[in-house]
Amino acid sequence: MEILRFKGLYLQLINRKLIKMKKSLLILLTVLFTFSCSQKKKKNEIVSKPDAKTLMEESMQRFSTAWNQGNSIEISKEFTKDAVRIISNPSSPIYGQEAILKVFESTFSDGSDFKNSHIEVTIIETRSVSSDIYLGAGDFKILNEENEILEQGKWGNVFKYDNGQIKFLMESAHRNSKETQLSEVEVILEKSISSKEPHFKKIEESISNYINNYNSKNSEGISMLFIDDAIQNVNSKEGIILGRQQIKQTENYSDGGELNANILGYKYLENDIAIAYGKWTSKAEDNSIVSGQWGNLFKIEGEKALLIMESAGLLQ
Repeated sequence: MEILRFKGLYLQLINRKLIKMKKSLLILLTVLFTFSCSQKKKKNEIVSKPDAKTLMEESMQRFSTAWNQGNSIEISKEFTKDAVRIISNPSSPIYGQEAILKVFESTFSDGSDFKNSHIEVTIIETRSVSSDIYLGAGDFKILNEENEILEQGKWGNVFKYDNGQIKFLMESAHRNSKETQLSEVEVILEKSISSKEPHFKKIEESISNYINNYNSKNSEGISMLFIDDAIQNVNSKEGIILGRQQIKQTENYSDGGELNANILGYKYLENDIAIAYGKWTSKAEDNSIVSGQWGNLFKIEGEKALLIMESAGLLQ
């Protein structure tokens, strides 16, 4: 009898352990299933994210539609709250979505040359440079109701991805000039800013090296300030220039003999990506001066800041 009683207790103990093991196994399977579903969801999210070309086409379509409707509110929504515009006119960067809205209200107002105008935008190059930062470059043309060209030029912009769309983080668009605006009045650049944001010193060094190489007409030196597949959008060259080698071969120094530039803004975007912008002047041997603005995208590589995209044009 004692043996049977002991055997019964032993079987009860075994059953309890089995029940506990089944519960633990069930919990483990539930956790694994939940994790698996989470990973599949993340994978699907990555797969479903539109490519750079699609995102850029959608952005330009929204921008063009808002422009053609003269809708300053909708067009300002295409910019991030901390966006900056560097364009041919006005002569200083436009900071923030609210200020950008006011500029577009003026652009589309009665009495403006751009009242009832429409814009055509061409995309030449676009790419993703980090998980949420994109760039694009191309041409634009603004026409009046009679389809006469009011303004045309090039753009090289930086965008930020948010909630399925890209928004302008830095617009650097510059119109072509039929005649270069020369001045014999000395243009004094404002003092460059200082910044405690990461890698700012490397940006300062990059700008200084660009000036020195340009003034010494060192095309090789200039080209080495760019990444290998860089983009260049400048008033002194025809079209959008793609690649370090092409940048070197097309350098022409047509803006004059003595280049100078300052830095008026800088923002580190994480993932070794940064934007900076400012003004430039170029003084020829006859003392004539041209001036403009620039807004560039940089990649931090070790101790250097290399240009991913240079976008600069004349003030007009």
